Amino acid sequence: MAERSIEYIGAIHIHSDYSDGSKSIPEIAAIADSVGLDFLLFADHMTLQPLADGLEGWHGKVLVLIGYEINDPDNRNHYLAYNLREIVEPGLRAKDYVRLVKKKGGIGFIAHPDEVRTALPDHPSYPWTEWSVDGFDGIEVWNHMSEWMEGLTKHNKLWRFLSPRRALKGPTARTLKWWDDFNQQRKVVGIGGIDVHAFPYKLGPMILEIFPYKVQLKSIRTHLLLEESLTSDVHRSKEAIYRALTQASAFVSHYRWGDARGFRFWAEREDQRVDMGDTIASDGFIALKVTTPQRADIRLIKDGVHNDTLHGTEVSFPVQDSGLYRVEVFRRGRAWIYSNHIRVE
Repeated sequence: MAERSIEYIGAIHIHSDYSDGSKSIPEIAAIADSVGLDFLLFADHMTLQPLADGLEGWHGKVLVLIGYEINDPDNRNHYLAYNLREIVEPGLRAKDYVRLVKKKGGIGFIAHPDEVRTALPDHPSYPWTEWSVDGFDGIEVWNHMSEWMEGLTKHNKLWRFLSPRRALKGPTARTLKWWDDFNQQRKVVGIGGIDVHAFPYKLGPMILEIFPYKVQLKSIRTHLLLEESLTSDVHRSKEAIYRALTQASAFVSHYRWGDARGFRFWAEREDQRVDMGDTIASDGFIALKVTTPQRADIRLIKDGVHNDTLHGTEVSFPVQDSGLYRVEVFRRGRAWIYSNHIRVE
């Protein structure tokens, strides 16, 4: 397989005024352009109307792709579905819409799987509960809105409203375990989601905009590594984005702690190199290598268990045991980057 080295940075799970967001898709795309993003994956609730209205495509330098967010009759088991021309039948259970998205050639991601929150009664949690379902392509390992709302209390509301990025600590241990366990069976890509709505909220005499688009587009980002550059051909570029996602040629970062552009995680031996999402055969020692744009603590995770930690901008972990490997990168103790897996057999 050719080396995937062309990096594109985007935001996934965005709501617009087609559902419960507060700005139009062109307005949001312009904001994304101003903060240096390359692509946006929209997911308004239960509608693909923006696709019918011709809003998928290039908006300046930003590629806008349209999907939608599905939920079951209990408003649980939210699912981000992409690469579809029409919505699946409303009112279905998770096992049915996951199956139908796949059948129709779409790709799907479990959204905010581990929500537990009580601080805002008008905004209850929407966890994923149908863990016996199979056929999804990926899982949101880090969702900004979920983590932000889960940590909300009456004592910290103001500063969390004013600084929503600083409150993030990282994915939950439960979500990471689910993700690692699924990957023991088959490839399941990990993505980041911002779940941005930018809705107004009244706090005493003040009206605050929770999750402004410009702030949130500088938080949880998903980086994709492609074999070739995106082009003006929307169909071809869309295919390249979705292919990188299904191949797990991706990593997640929190921009608040630094621009993660240039991070790489790969495995190599004398005659072979593989990247995230790939498999390498072990016939002796293999080097798992990491480069980061800034010095950081780099934790090697093997089969879901912390295996080793090295510090620097270029590190190498020698391994010879088969297993499923990924890395977590921390700056000054703060969660910064989460890679997808490399499988050693």
